[in-house]
Amino acid sequence: MTYARKVDANQNAIVEELRARGLDVDIVHRLPGLYDLVVCGRRVGLDRRPCCVRVEVKQPGEKLTPAEERLHASARYPDALIIAYNTQDILDWFGIRESYT
Repeated sequence: MTYARKVDANQNAIVEELRARGLDVDIVHRLPGLYDLVVCGRRVGLDRRPCCVRVEVKQPGEKLTPAEERLHASARYPDALIIAYNTQDILDWFGIRESYT
């Protein structure tokens, strides 16, 4: 098993901000064929069930690799696999409105 995947420059800050907000974050970017993070928490609103989203972290302007494109195209639950450029992209999925700069 190789561990060639590098960490996006913004990933550590995103993980820190999500954990500070009380969300559970599993870092899985080193596992072959996966995305970068699994983030778990509760959605805002009437239905506050616990849920998880799989996250591919990208730098602003960066595109998916061909392998990442295949993963996204074949996702069984595509609404639970997102691309995030910053913390707010993930908070938006949970319905949490905060501003991180």
